[in-house]
Parts: sequence; structure tokens; C-alpha cells
Amino acid sequence: QVPMGSMRHRRNGNFESSRLLYASMSRSIDVSCSDTDLVNFIQENFKKRECVFFTKDTKSMGNLCKCGYPENQHIEGTQINTNEKWNYKKHTKELPTDAFGDIQFENLGKRGKYIRLSCDTDSETLYDLMTQHWHLKTPNLVISVTGGAKNFALKPRMRKIFSRLIYIAQSKGAWIFTGGTHYGLMKYIGEVVRDNTISRSSEENVVAIGIAAWGMISNRESLIRSGDSNGYYLAHYIMDDLKKDSLYCLDNNHTHLLLVDNGTHGHPTIEAKVRTQLEKYISERVIPESNYGGKIPIVCFAQGGGKETLRSINVAIKSKIPCVVVEGSGRIADVIASLMEAEGTLASSCVKESLLRYLPRTISRLSEEETESWIKWIKEVLENPHLLTVIKIEEAGDEIVSNAISFALYKGNTNEHDRDNWNGQLKLLLEWNQLDLASDEIFTNDRNWESADLQDVMFTALVKDRPKFVRLFLENGLNLRKFLTTEVLRELYTNNFSSLVFKNLQIAKNSYNDALLTFVWKMVEDFRRGLKRDDKNSKDEMGIHLADECPITRHPLQALFIWSVLQNKKELSKVIWEQTRGCTLAALGASKLLKSMAKVKNDINAAGESEELANEYETRAVELFTECYSSDEDLAEQLLTYSCEAWGGSNCLELAVEAKDQQFIAQPGVQNFLSKQWYGEISRDTKNWKIILCLFIFPLIGCGFISFRKKPVEKSKKLFLYYVSFFTSPFVVFSWNVIFYIAFLLLFAYVLLMDFQKEPTALEIFLYVLVFILLCDEVRQWYMNGSKYFTDLWNVMDTLAIFYFIAGIVFRLHSDETSWYSGRVIFCLDYIVFTLRLIHIFTVSRNLGPKIIMLQRMMIDVFFFLFLFAVWMVAFGVARQGILRKNEHRWEWIFRSVIYEPYLAMFGQYPDDVDGTTYNFDRCTFSGNESKPLCVELDANNQPRFPEWITIPLVCIYMLSTNILLVNLLVAMFGYVI
Repeated sequence: QVPMGSMRHRRNGNFESSRLLYASMSRSIDVSCSDTDLVNFIQENFKKRECVFFTKDTKSMGNLCKCGYPENQHIEGTQINTNEKWNYKKHTKELPTDAFGDIQFENLGKRGKYIRLSCDTDSETLYDLMTQHWHLKTPNLVISVTGGAKNFALKPRMRKIFSRLIYIAQSKGAWIFTGGTHYGLMKYIGEVVRDNTISRSSEENVVAIGIAAWGMISNRESLIRSGDSNGYYLAHYIMDDLKKDSLYCLDNNHTHLLLVDNGTHGHPTIEAKVRTQLEKYISERVIPESNYGGKIPIVCFAQGGGKETLRSINVAIKSKIPCVVVEGSGRIADVIASLMEAEGTLASSCVKESLLRYLPRTISRLSEEETESWIKWIKEVLENPHLLTVIKIEEAGDEIVSNAISFALYKGNTNEHDRDNWNGQLKLLLEWNQLDLASDEIFTNDRNWESADLQDVMFTALVKDRPKFVRLFLENGLNLRKFLTTEVLRELYTNNFSSLVFKNLQIAKNSYNDALLTFVWKMVEDFRRGLKRDDKNSKDEMGIHLADECPITRHPLQALFIWSVLQNKKELSKVIWEQTRGCTLAALGASKLLKSMAKVKNDINAAGESEELANEYETRAVELFTECYSSDEDLAEQLLTYSCEAWGGSNCLELAVEAKDQQFIAQPGVQNFLSKQWYGEISRDTKNWKIILCLFIFPLIGCGFISFRKKPVEKSKKLFLYYVSFFTSPFVVFSWNVIFYIAFLLLFAYVLLMDFQKEPTALEIFLYVLVFILLCDEVRQWYMNGSKYFTDLWNVMDTLAIFYFIAGIVFRLHSDETSWYSGRVIFCLDYIVFTLRLIHIFTVSRNLGPKIIMLQRMMIDVFFFLFLFAVWMVAFGVARQGILRKNEHRWEWIFRSVIYEPYLAMFGQYPDDVDGTTYNFDRCTFSGNESKPLCVELDANNQPRFPEWITIPLVCIYMLSTNILLVNLLVAMFGYVI
């Protein structure tokens, strides 16, 4: 008998209250516009069903109708019929639904959406509700889970399978269909949805849609809207798992609940019709932008189960919906899995034997007619083996589940009458990244592929970063050059190019003012500018502009490679790199771009990935060049100077130097090439001392003292060509430059030390001329390098040296003694700067160069050391001065006592004023007005007042800390840097 408490809202005046409810709703002015539209939509399109014929159920103990409700819970005006067979179409009436809105599960904080709807609701209307009014995104996949409607102990492996299933749904943007109740399989699915939502941070939650029978839901009266509800309704639902009746609680972890009503109470499975029709409707919808060949794929996932599970599988197979069956989950799933392995024609006896093996109790209670129905359904299922995929529960890991679903969808996409459905199948396998399946099933020897056949899926593979599929398409005939039209490149750089990457590229361009970065940024900007043109003519003009003026469109492979590199598509960029011409140049260009981008990225992980990928491309360039050099040295050397307009006209050496690819530059082949360029036409076997000697004794050049790489053809011009080759050699030019600079420094030192008169002498004026020559050279460098000139520290030093020299001339030419002396001091300080310039000059030396670089790196650590030393120095100096002396007002002597003398103590100069026994009063002053330090404070006996037991240990501790600890720390830091 139906509990009266659960039916207290179904009274004779129910129809009238519903009418008043919607009348008040239509008059409401307090609801929002969106809620009003939703309420109006539901009011017009969704109904509930009420029994209007009371047909007494003779099998029940009470006065119940065959619909399951007692007579007093039928609407007013119900007719009585005792003999006629009850049918919902004839004996129920559709009325506006009275249960919809948001559902709040008490004490759990979960909220979802629900609606009560008639079992005859149109699938299109229901789909519109979910997508247009509930604002669910169009699913990329629908997973319909069935099996195990009764409570059972879920196997741990099965829970792992469900967890993977939910992960797939979340990652693929799928909907999951279940029974929606907190019972059996649906309960476990809900728990896995909850756990997945908590453990994984995602912008979107899993869409779990429960489709249940309204008449089987306990506490459903709390879902009925109150009479004064004008807008959208929030129902407070209490889950009561302890109830002993046949009704089920709704599951609190489902996001949407569709409660199907056919006017009955306690009649299960009446929702199957709505669920089947909805699944079929979704599977037949054509979505042009779908990644699955135009339709939304749907797969049935079955485990365990009984009659209703078998019916669901049977209906799905008839609707051409593929099914995945879990072998080892028990009951009907194991029956189907075992019969799938049977060979030959399937006899009814075999089916029955399998049913008795896996469902002995259930089959033994069935009549012969019902058993035959089961056998018939199973046979109908097994007649379409291409729609069935079986996975074993003990082998079902993460990849197995993903592969099973993708394989099922692939087989479901197979047209039995016309198997040439490769486009949709390929898109599906591409979406699921099933390369092996595509290779084995589609790319066989039975078909000759045309390049045009694969262009659509090739674009998808690029956008979705499927490098293995890109390689597969290339191996099967896709012509990459024909595919990469201006329109394709524009689409990639506009709609499939990260705005953050473009922003970082612009920052890098502005920060480093690099030629390659500027070139690449302009290329990307040209492509993206096409997106802002709205009219077709402008886009056509843009295409003409790109084709005619942009060098990159004449090298589409390099454009695609740059697109993949900038977005850190590691494997994809490698596949494209292998197809480009000038792979060494492309690898070095990629290294340059990635290192520049890494410097401006705020994300440490992203910057690290860019650095790692840059190093990989440098390694590839090294490997490729080494292989080329071992095969043909001359061609390999030509490769180093090969340039391409797609990389801004840069060559391999320029990119390697700009990217600081030291591994590439250190290669023997590169070093040999640089040596040849360094010595020019002079043979590399010639000793350096011979070349330097020829700088001073010119006749030695033409008498065979040094050798040249090429012998002149015309003997009459032999001597002339030797001299030209010698003096145009970069090494000789550099040597003259060094000699000139050393002579300049010697002249500068001579003028400062021996010939600095009141009026400039001839030598000093000649010195001015030399500095003017240096100034002209710096102006030339600045003109050629632009703003990059000041990025080099040595150029800054050159500029400062010349500026100080000019300042020294200005002061030196003044007639008064003070200005003249100030000019000399400035010249002396400037000489230091000019002399330090020698460090940079000798960096090219094979012996001195590495040591100079070590010195530069150690200077960075010196600054850190000075900070630590300054802490100790100031602490000791202030304490020492405060203990020894009182009220010193002369700043210069405070500086000497606090900074200068503690600094000298680090180098071993012991401060004797801390020892009272050796203190000399003749070397100090009490008045503080002489050029002597202030004497220490005296006591009543005219003896030094300071306590020696403090000052002497203080000096010892200070010298111990600085001379041993800090200095050894500096040595250790130097050793680590070196």
C-alpha cells in the first residue's frame, strides 16, 4: 500500500492549484527576464501526467488504482473503471508540470537542476531545454551508463574504471546519462563524480544527467512548487536512505535530473523510453563544427545488470549506438562477453546455457516465454558484433578504458553498407589520439590517398597538437607545401595562436630590439591584422599583401615551424622541422626564438620548458652539422653562411652567436671555419710569431717566410696578391689594432708622466688626434648597430672613456691652476678606463680569453662578498670608534676610523690604537683641529680609558671572520663559478 504521508500533496484540488500556480506566475513582475523566459518555456512545453480513470487493482491489498495511487489521490472528476486494462495513454491526462527549478540537497550543500516531464515529451524540446535554457554546452560525447540498478558491492577495479570514465567525460566535454538515483550503480557513479570534482581542478564540472521515474522517487512532494512561487523555484530535498519502501532517493552528485512521469506510482523503468529517444536524437544531430565527422557520438557503457540492462543494450544496438561491455562485472555483461567469444552460429541452447551460468536465480524464476525473450534480445545484440566492444575488468587500466571507448565509437561509425566512411572515422580517431587504430584500420594498402583528402584532418591535427598523426598524414601522401596556403597560415596565426605568446613576443621585441624577433613579430602581426578586416575585399587584399610582400609566405614550411615553436609544441615542431629546408638554420633560429621568449615569460615552468626546447634544437643543429661536416667539409662550411629570408636574412653563424649557442660554436667544424675566416688567405699552419714579425719587416711577406692557402695563377701579380692577402687578413688587421692601441696607451702614459705642460705639446695634440680617431670608430659602430650598441658593456666603457677625455681637455685648457690640475686628474682616471679596455681586446686570445671570462664571472660574486664584508666592517668600525673616542665631529676622520682602517685590517694591517700599552699620544690630537686622529678618551690617571679585554678580542674576532671565514668563502664561490 502507498504511504499516505508521501501523497499528501496529491489531493482532489491538485489540478486547480496547478492552474492557480501558473496564473500567478504569469502575473508576476518580480522575476528576472531570464527566469521568466525559462518558466514560460517550461510552462508551454513540459507536462506531467495524472490518472483520470480509477481502475481498481485487484492484486493490491488496499483501494489502489492500477496506476499505483489510491482513489482519493486522483484529480477531481475521475471516472471509475473496474474491468478495462489500464494504459497510461488512455487513462492519464497531461497537465502543466508543477515540479521544476533548482534542487538543494539538505545538509550536503549540493545544488542541481530538475524537471518533471511527461513520458511523451519530445526529445528536441528536451534537448533545447538543456542546451538553450539550462545553458549546457553542446556535448562532444555522450556516455550512457547502464547496469546494476540494485544495491551491490562495487569491485575496486570497477571503481577505477568509473573514475577513468568520469575523467574522460570531463576532458572531452561529455554528458553522462545514468538512472539518477542514490542506489546501485547510479550511487557509485555519483560518488566518483564527486571525488573527481574535488580532486581535479577544472573550469567545468562533469555533466552527470540522471533520468529517473517520477513515481519511483521518495520525498518527491518536496519537489512540487508551492502555490506562491512566481519565478524559478528552489526545492529543498532530504535524502532518506533508511526508508524501507520500494522508492529511491535522488542522488545528490548528479548535476541535472530528468524525472519522467506517466501518471504511475511505484512502476519502475518507465523512463527508459525518454532516455532511449533522447540518446537517439542526440546521436543523429548533425553538428558542422563537431570533431567527430559532423555528429555527436554516443556510447553505451554496460556492467553487470539484468533484464533492463539487456533491454538498454538491445535498444542501443538497434539504434546503431556502440556499446562497451565490462567482462568480469557479472550477470548480463558476462553473458554477452562470453558469447562474443563463441565461434560459428549461435544456437539458442548456448545462449540459455550462458544465462544459467551467470544468472541462475533470475533465469530459474522466469517463464519459458520470458526466457525466450531474453534469448531473442541477446541474439539481436550479437548480430551486430561491430557495435560491441568488450574489456576485461582485471585488465582495465586508464588506457584500456580510453581505447575501448574510442574503438567502440570507431566501430559505431562504420557503415555496414558503405564502408568508405573514412573521413568521420579519421576525425574521431584523431580526437581520441588513436594512432595505432588509424594506421591499422584506415591507412591500409587498399586505398591510394590524395593530398586533398587529408587536408581537413591535417589542419585539425595541427591545432590539436597531434604530431604522430601529422607524421602519419605526411607518410601517406599529404603535400605540406600545397596544404599551407595563405588562408591556412592566416587561420593558424589568428584563431589558433595564443594571445599570451603574441604579447610575450612583442615584449621580447621591444626589450632586445633584435632583428629576428622584429621580423617574426611583424610576420605574426601581418597575419593577425587580417582578422580585423571584416569585409571580404579587405581580406582578399590582405591575402595579396601577404603573398606578394611578406617573405614568410614564400616559405610556408618555415612559417608553420615558427608557429609551432613559439607555442612550445615540442613534438609537433620536430615533425615540421624535419620537413623544412635548411634544417640547421631552422634549428638555430628556433633556439634563438625560444631563448628570447624564455627571458620574458613570467611563468617559471613555461620559461624552463622554452629553455629546454631551445637546448634540444641546439643539439639537433650540432648533430646535423657534425654529420654534414664529416661527409663534406666544404659544403658544411657553406651551410654556415647560408641565409634565408624566412629567418630575417640571418645565417647560421649569426643566429648561433645571437642565441649564445656555445655548444654549436664550439664544434670543430665551426671553429675551423672561423679560423679560416680569422686568418683570411694566410695558411692556418703559419705560426703567429711569423705573422707578427712580418708586421715590422714587410719584405718577409713576399719571400716565402709565411705561406698562403692559394697560389696566385699569374706569377706577375704574385707579390702584389701576397701583400693584399696579408694586409686584408682579419688577424693582421686585429694585430695592427692591438699595436696601435698599446702605442696609444704608451703615448698617453708618457704625456701624463713626463710631458704634461701648461700648454699642450705636439705629443699631447697628437694624443688628441688619436682619441678623435677612436671617437669616429665608436660613432661608426653606433651607426651600424643602433640601440643595440649600448647593450654591450664594453661599448659603454668606450663611450665613458671618450667622454671623460673630452671633459679632461675642457678643464686642462683653462688657465687657472686649479682647473689645469683637475684636468690632469681626470686624464689619470681616464687612463684607467682606457687601459681596462685591453681586457676586452685580449678576450680573443686562446690562452688569455678563458681566464678573462672567468674573471668577469667572478666579479659578480665579488659584489655579494662585498656586501657580507661591509656588514662586518661597519659593525666593527662603529663599535671600535665608539669605544675608543668620544664625540668626533670631523667626517673625514670618522670615515677613516669606521671604513678605511677596518678595510686595511682585512689585509693584515693591525690597528695599534686598541692596545693601551703601545698607544702613542704623539700621533693624535685632543683638540681635534689638527691633521691627526682624535686621541682616545682618558681616565682620571690620564691613561687610555677603553677596556683592553674588549677591544683586543674584538679585533681578533673581526680579523678571524674577515681574513679566514669570508675570504675562504670568496675562494669557494670562485671555485664554484669556475
